[in-house]
Amino acid sequence: MWYGFPAKKLTVIAVAGTKGKTSTAYFISHVLEAVGIKNALVCTAAINIAGEEKMNTIKMTTPPAEFLQKFLHEAVSKKCTHVVLEVSSHALLQHRVWGIPFSVVVLTNLMSDHLEYHPTAEHYRNAHTKLITPFLKKLILNGDDQHLSAFFNLSVPKDVFRQSDTLSLELRASGVPMMSHFNASNMLATYYAVRALGIPHEKIVSALKMLHGAPGRLEKINEGQSFTVFVDYAHSVDSLTNFFEATTSEAQGKRIVVFGACGDRDPLQRPIMGEILDRYADIVIVTNDDPYSENPEHIASQLMVGIVLKTWDDTAWKVLDRKEAITKALSLARAGDVVCILGKGAEQWQVFKDRKIPWDDRRVVRDIFTSMKSHGIL
Repeated sequence: MWYGFPAKKLTVIAVAGTKGKTSTAYFISHVLEAVGIKNALVCTAAINIAGEEKMNTIKMTTPPAEFLQKFLHEAVSKKCTHVVLEVSSHALLQHRVWGIPFSVVVLTNLMSDHLEYHPTAEHYRNAHTKLITPFLKKLILNGDDQHLSAFFNLSVPKDVFRQSDTLSLELRASGVPMMSHFNASNMLATYYAVRALGIPHEKIVSALKMLHGAPGRLEKINEGQSFTVFVDYAHSVDSLTNFFEATTSEAQGKRIVVFGACGDRDPLQRPIMGEILDRYADIVIVTNDDPYSENPEHIASQLMVGIVLKTWDDTAWKVLDRKEAITKALSLARAGDVVCILGKGAEQWQVFKDRKIPWDDRRVVRDIFTSMKSHGIL
């Protein structure tokens, strides 16, 4: 290797699973920083080396091996001692993390996902066994997810956490933020991952109290408007349901949702996601996410199959231009409403079959607000 296996000079924490891995990786890195451990981070939302954070513009959860080795080399050169990597199943099967010795591995959950890539759910689960190597010092498992049952009996050092545990109650009572059902598992995974490194309980709890969400995860955009705006990465059946249940208390007025299903993903999930939008939203605006090689009209039509309770062009619209869709949602919002812009979070690109354009839902929202203010309509 050109960079001489820099990961051998670092304590490496891997965070894998279906949902919650970006937030968990982000939380672990920031808790380590808070307790004085210089570290580096690669996750879907951000890249951080020794406190210098920037958005992940690669549009990959786990970058290619060459990028990772260069990143790890730079982390070592900047005196980092630890690194946190969000690891996708694709990366494991494509050997992107080959040669990286994982000391601590977190499995957040394992739901049926990426079946357009994995032939079966078992194949998807088995991909994650590649994280279990002789270098492993501690495996952290979400005991609330029975999809992880195959890992519970492995003969490796492990911690299994549950939301019903005494620790969960203690963290809530201590005033640790984001201990809602939506994020509680991520916070518990963070605690156990950092504890596995020998950090005292009191220091971890103190650091957890200072956490804020990862970019594009339940992120509020506040430009002085009279309604709430959320940008979130929710883009699947489970994550959409979790998002809506977590934000129910925010909706004093109408819930206006902008959403588009991602291309080159399991098409059978799209009508189900449409049903979830139909059930939880008062107003739905169907738009583009990343269509990739698929026809955007076709993706939208599959999503719209599940939307049967709304009246089109009254409480539901199809606006494939994502900026126009967001503009419409913001223009419809009134005091007390909640606008939810879902699917892309803090992603920095929108990808079509023939082009890739710079994109950030958060920036788009702020730009629209600026225009609305200039026209005296905000």
